[in-house]
Amino acid sequence: MCVLAPVAAADPKKPNVVLVMADDQGWGDMAYNGHPHLRTPHFDALAREGVRFDRFHAAAPVCSPTRASVLTGRTPNRMATFSWGHPIRPQETTLAQVLRAASYRTGHFGKWHLGSVQKDGTSTPGKCGFDEWVSAPNFFDLGPVLSDRGKATQFRGDSSDVTADLAVSFMRACAKQKQPFLAVVWFGSPHAPHKALPADSRPYADRPAAEREFLGEIAAMDRAFGRVRAEIKALGLTDDTILWYCSDNGALPKLGSSGDRRGNKGQVYEGGLLVPALLEWPARYPKPLVISEPCVTSDMYPTVLEWTRARAEQQPPLDGVSLAPLLDGRAAARAKPIGFWNHPTPGV
Repeated sequence: MCVLAPVAAADPKKPNVVLVMADDQGWGDMAYNGHPHLRTPHFDALAREGVRFDRFHAAAPVCSPTRASVLTGRTPNRMATFSWGHPIRPQETTLAQVLRAASYRTGHFGKWHLGSVQKDGTSTPGKCGFDEWVSAPNFFDLGPVLSDRGKATQFRGDSSDVTADLAVSFMRACAKQKQPFLAVVWFGSPHAPHKALPADSRPYADRPAAEREFLGEIAAMDRAFGRVRAEIKALGLTDDTILWYCSDNGALPKLGSSGDRRGNKGQVYEGGLLVPALLEWPARYPKPLVISEPCVTSDMYPTVLEWTRARAEQQPPLDGVSLAPLLDGRAAARAKPIGFWNHPTPGV
């Protein structure tokens, strides 16, 4: 286990960090990217008003490796989360650990799929640096049962609404204490089995049944994302908060949209890796911005560390790069290329 920097005194100027991720949403599964039927008004609004990444990639074409890349800044094969269902190694240094050592309150809400969510697991969100966690071992749908720091708890309603509500409660508590926070908000949608609330699927009544449920799940996720964004504003924290959204892999076959790119989930082609991505931090990026340079989920860790001025005292080798120079206009291209390798080790 890497040694982390000592805990610093609370600094109210440190930006809050909210990282939101979809489960199986392809690049074309957004109205702003040209989907012919889908309605995503909250995502569309941020795409107009904030930073829009047009060539943002998942580190892997399946979920667990990509999620681990966000937390470590490392490629899946370097840190051995080879495929879906492979746990994150206990010796990895995570974003939550580093920010907690820098006086942040840390919370994980929603899909985990990086190890056990049982109380005594070796790779739980708690063992990976999260103070609070209400997490699912894998995908989850209507009326989910989630692990509240190891205790199985039944919730009601759409899974995205449940996840957003948990994150909102966490942000409110941190704001009340005037403590900077990291909230990792990982939706379980639009992963199968695709069961939307009737009100969410109703606008797509003219579509085939399976597609209707799939689109309804994304509509609910759009609403939940809008709730998280609205709460940040209601708390008066918009200028002090980095809000970053992406998906964990490319489009599903048949139902999902890759935007006419080759391949889909599970394949190391653009259609399996390219994902929608949006960012908001008005204090630093007050005007709309479109980034067309290739980026990857492994870049999120070093970028957030630069922005928060946090660091691990002994940082393992990183594969991602900070995107701050690119976003700030200080660089026209990323500092190094991106590599992808879908390891043959099957999921477990």
